[in-house]
Amino acid sequence: MLKIAGVSVKAPTDLKIGRFDLTKSGRTASGKMVMELIATKKRVDITWKMLPDSDLKKIIDTITDNKPFFSLEYPDAGGTQTMMCYTGDITTSLWHTINGVRYWDEVSIPFIEQ
Repeated sequence: MLKIAGVSVKAPTDLKIGRFDLTKSGRTASGKMVMELIATKKRVDITWKMLPDSDLKKIIDTITDNKPFFSLEYPDAGGTQTMMCYTGDITTSLWHTINGVRYWDEVSIPFIEQ
């Protein structure tokens, strides 16, 4: 369901897809707004809850080994999509140890289209 640089990773708890336009805009001497659409890009925000430490390490190592740009394969309208991307800030929150295994309460990573 989710692949980072061709590597399958644990299914996320939450996945949000944002689409945004990159534009060049300004105003003419009369005050009329003019705008040129340069491109439409996507941002995929992925969250995992109670992620085992080994899965977090796999995700971070895969991203680190493939920087600055890598592929992300994710579910989207119409089926699976693939985009070349980079990551924003990777955030993790409190961990818990259960039966000797460390689990991260919440891990969030934004993947931003190149």
